[in-house]
Amino acid sequence: MTFMEKFLELFRRNLQTERLELRMLEPNAENAQIVWNVLKNENPEDFKYMWFSVSRKSHLPQSLEETQERMKLDSEYKNGCVYYIFHDNNFIGYMRVHYWPESKTLQCASVWFIKSAWGHGFNREVHNKLEDLAFNRLQVNRVCRQTMAGNQESIKSIESSGYHLDGTDRQANRMPDGTYMDHLLYSKLACEYKKPEQQD
Repeated sequence: MTFMEKFLELFRRNLQTERLELRMLEPNAENAQIVWNVLKNENPEDFKYMWFSVSRKSHLPQSLEETQERMKLDSEYKNGCVYYIFHDNNFIGYMRVHYWPESKTLQCASVWFIKSAWGHGFNREVHNKLEDLAFNRLQVNRVCRQTMAGNQESIKSIESSGYHLDGTDRQANRMPDGTYMDHLLYSKLACEYKKPEQQD
């Protein structure tokens, strides 16, 4: 089995954590409605750091049709997969991962949660699951995360999880208002990985 085949076997399926379900949703009308029913009630100001690198848009979808179109674009994502995150059977967030078998690197990207899901430790719970699969099952050398320079909560979460800042893509993200923001790149190596119960 190749590294990519192993990745697909481990990651391209629904995953379960202690409290969450990470679902791979087909981009059909029914699933788009589930996502849109939640996002249409969210405040766009709470999502200024949202970023869809597939669609190159950084705002909440503005209609059911746009929601389904984004889901279709994500479903075509190569060498990776997209998760829609559910808690108590309710949609609360989104995450995308990408795998580079040549360097044995897993990239975690574009994670976000609706505002009512902030502050519950869901982000860390998701990444603990992915790190376990990546380091212990897929045996990657490196897991990468990224965030925009202005997203202080995300920076705090990433750095407190043992990731190191590798560098900055200057003005890599164009915001809805036309301004540009730096993109921060972080990584954790296999030799730096500790299982959650071992972390300080």
